Amino acid sequence: MQATVVATKLTDVWAGLSGKTCPFVAAPCLPSLRPDDACFSLPIADCITGFSSHPHALVLLMLGAADAQALAAAMFGLPREQLQAADVQDAGMELCNILSACLLQCLEDTSLTSLGLPEMLSQPQWQAFSHAGETRALFVSADQAQRLAVMLTDIHAQRDDSMTGDLSQPGGLSSEN
Repeated sequence: MQATVVATKLTDVWAGLSGKTCPFVAAPCLPSLRPDDACFSLPIADCITGFSSHPHALVLLMLGAADAQALAAAMFGLPREQLQAADVQDAGMELCNILSACLLQCLEDTSLTSLGLPEMLSQPQWQAFSHAGETRALFVSADQAQRLAVMLTDIHAQRDDSMTGDLSQPGGLSSEN
């Protein structure tokens, strides 16, 4: 994987959806969560069995409140004051979906890989997932004023008691949910 190629793709996606520039850069660690940050995830599954309920990787997205609102306003063509919480959630899940496709390049073999469905996570869930697996790729906004981070993590190591839920159960990041 070439980090600069992936970072450029992430930057282009953000610009295309939000209408704003935000260069992404590879980072050694995640930014600290703030109380108003929105968190999302999307499972990446092996499709060897024909079922997509066997995730092996997870894409995690963190969006600051201002960035999430700017994204939703641009995507839905509404002023920020007319946005509903569901609009911001839908925009974040769509961004997570598209950024996940960009991060597939970070996996060795994607021939039997399937993207699941994005979902919003609570901050405790996001923190548990972001710290439990092996980080394969991590990109953050190069602009400190923007709060954007996207991470690809290997979740094979996450199937232990430290997780808040079973990944294959409803609400547990199965792509069949």
